Amino acid sequence: MIVPNSKFHFFPKGFPLSNKVLEQFRWSAIKYAAWGQVNEADFHMRKALMTFVVASGLLAMPVQAGALTIDIGQAILANGASFIGGDSKIQFDSKVSGQSATFSLPSIPGQEYSIQVTGHNNGPTSFFQFLIDADGPGPSDFVQLGDALNFGGGFPTLTLPTFTNLGNSDLFRIVNGGLGNTAGQITGISLFAVPGPIVGAGLPGLLAACGALLLFARRRQRRA
Repeated sequence: MIVPNSKFHFFPKGFPLSNKVLEQFRWSAIKYAAWGQVNEADFHMRKALMTFVVASGLLAMPVQAGALTIDIGQAILANGASFIGGDSKIQFDSKVSGQSATFSLPSIPGQEYSIQVTGHNNGPTSFFQFLIDADGPGPSDFVQLGDALNFGGGFPTLTLPTFTNLGNSDLFRIVNGGLGNTAGQITGISLFAVPGPIVGAGLPGLLAACGALLLFARRRQRRA
């Protein structure tokens, strides 16, 4: 096996290569492949610039937000709603509207959140309303998240409109309603923190400026 050095000579098999030599070889390969022969000062300037651009790109990548699964069994039930399935589901009665389940959600002030709910409605005219009190025990009151929803058959998962938290905890309430058969079940709730603005939102401009700088430096080198 042979390994080229920075001047495209070759090392014989078994030649002792230090980490420093290998590092120099890697950057030399980039130098010759990308720009051809350049002087040492220009190469180090471009090396630093490449490192900066790559690091900026990594910082601009949004972090995938994790989901917090809410324990169904910690709900406060009112007006006849009941637990079933070992407190893993909430059953709403078929003839009584206004039954509710209220959850306390941990949260961070100023953070935007989204809630996903898995459930079922027994009839086409029944529905659930979803309400949020974004400052928990604070002075604000409940507001509805979007329209009243019918899950239909099966147990689909629906995503509610986002909201911005105002305190250290939120109160999330589910209320049943409808005409005729108002029965339904809630079987799962997940809370998601919505990623904020991407770090490095000016990255396209940064990349354009770096590209222009590299082009300018290369043209200067050609004229020289």
